[in-house]
Amino acid sequence: MTQKILIGGFAVDSGQAIIGDPCYLDDWKPWNSEVDNFDDHAQHKGEYGYLGACNMTLENKFGELGFGQAVVFNTGHGDGYYPVYANVDESGIITEITIKFISDEDEDDE
Repeated sequence: MTQKILIGGFAVDSGQAIIGDPCYLDDWKPWNSEVDNFDDHAQHKGEYGYLGACNMTLENKFGELGFGQAVVFNTGHGDGYYPVYANVDESGIITEITIKFISDEDEDDE
């Protein structure tokens, strides 16, 4: 039997989230507002960096960055704090992760 457990949450301040292996963080290209023009994000499509992430979420709502280094996607209502749940099987193995971007109450309001 699988058990769903709240394992934590994370804050979003850019309306987007990313999932990737932290061993690739040295390759991440941060956005330097003094050098990089944000409006040039289209030139960074698919790049493993902030402008690449912005391009994917603005153009497609989701996508892969780098060569499988991460996936990025829009969050439900943009900025906020989002709970993360794990489905754990009887052996203690995580079988699925769920991020709840829209609560049941939000769905009822629509």
